[in-house]
Amino acid sequence: MPAPLFLRDAPPLPIDDAPLPTRIDVAIVGGGIAGIATALWLARAGVGVLVLEAERVAARASGRNDGQMLLGLGEHYNRIVGQLGRERARLLWDYIRRNNQAMKDEIGFSELACDLVPAGGLRLAVSEHEQRELEEASALMREDGIAHELLPAADVERVLPAARGFFGVLRLPGEAIVQPAAMVRGFARRAREAGARIVEAAAVTAVEPEAEGSRITLADGRSLRCAFVVHCTSTLARELDGSGFLRAQVFPFRGQIHATAELPEALAAQFPPCAMSTHFCYEYFRCYRQRFVVGGMRWSVPGEQLGILDDSRHDERVAANLRAFVDRHFPALARQPFAEQWTGIMAGTADALPLLGALPGRPGVFALLGFNGYGLSFAFQAGRSLAEIIVEGKASHPMVASFAPRRFA
Repeated sequence: MPAPLFLRDAPPLPIDDAPLPTRIDVAIVGGGIAGIATALWLARAGVGVLVLEAERVAARASGRNDGQMLLGLGEHYNRIVGQLGRERARLLWDYIRRNNQAMKDEIGFSELACDLVPAGGLRLAVSEHEQRELEEASALMREDGIAHELLPAADVERVLPAARGFFGVLRLPGEAIVQPAAMVRGFARRAREAGARIVEAAAVTAVEPEAEGSRITLADGRSLRCAFVVHCTSTLARELDGSGFLRAQVFPFRGQIHATAELPEALAAQFPPCAMSTHFCYEYFRCYRQRFVVGGMRWSVPGEQLGILDDSRHDERVAANLRAFVDRHFPALARQPFAEQWTGIMAGTADALPLLGALPGRPGVFALLGFNGYGLSFAFQAGRSLAEIIVEGKASHPMVASFAPRRFA
C-alpha cells in the first residue's frame, strides 16, 4: 500500500542523529499528536524531554486520520449527557472546545502550513431517528449556551449542495479541518525550538522500573534512564507496560479512509470546506485540495475491525460499502473512483474516554492514549494537562479527573 495521502504531502522532520542522553527528566514513547503535544508543553515549562518514535513523527494514526477537529467525542450532545450526566457533559465539551482553540491558536501563532480551515462542521442526519436525536441535542445545547444551528432537511442542499438523502443537519462553528500530519510535524518543530529532543527511527523494546525512575531500551541496543516515562503509542503501549494494565484496558480497532483524485473545480465546489459526518459520526468526509476524502463503515463487516493491528492493507468489503455510501448520498461522485485508500489503528477504552495520568502502581509512569478515534479533539490540550500533572502535581481543568487511568483500577 502506498504512503497515505496526508503523510505523503507532509514535509518530513529534520533528522536528529545526535547521541542519546544517558539520562533525561521525561522520556515520551511515541511521536504522534499526544507525544508531541506533551513534549511541547513540557519543554516550554523548562523540563528536559525526549521523544522516541519508532518510525517517523505522525506515521501512524496521527497522520492517517482524515483531519477533522470535532467537538464532543464526535457524539451528539444528548448522548454525551446521557453517558456522563449534565455537568460532566458540559465539562467535556469545554475541554474539547479548549483543545480545538488551542490548536488553532498554536497554528496561527507559529504560522504552520497545515491547511487549517476553521469553518466549522456539519452533523448530517442519515435517518429520521438521527434527526430526532439532533433535535434533542440542539435543545440541550441551547440550554447550555453551546453555539450551533439546527437546520431541517429542506436546507441540507443549501449548505451541502452535493448531498442527497439526509433528514437535517446540525452546524457547529467550533469545528475545523486540517492536514493532520503537517500539523503534528509543525508542532514537533515548535517543540524542538523550545528545547525538546525528538528522535525518529528509535523503536523502544522495553520500559523497566528502577529505583529512581525507569530504564528504556531501544531495538538497536541503546538505552537511557529517566525520572518519568509517558506512554503515547496508542495500542502499542500494551506491549511495553509490564504491569499488564494497558493490555487489560485498551483495545485496538482499525479505521479505513478513501480519497478520490483531484475533482473538477465545479464538482469540488459542491462540498463546503468544513468537517462533515453522519450516522452518529460512523461515516465522515471532507474535501482536501479538491479531493473528496471519506472514512467509516467498519461497523458494516463482521467483527467491526476490532483487534486488528495491521495498517498496511485495507478491507475490500469496507471499501465496497464506502463506495455504496458515497453513490447513495453524493451521486455527483458516482463516476469518480477512489484513487487511494489507507487504514489507521486506533485505541479504544471501555467508557470511550482517554487515559491521561499516572498508571496505577507504577510510580513515575504515565499514559496519554486511548482517544477512541478522536485524538485531534483531545490530545493537544491533554498534552498540556499531563505536563501540568508532571510539573505542578495536578491539572487545572476539572474534567481531567475523569480521564485518570485509576478509574479502571
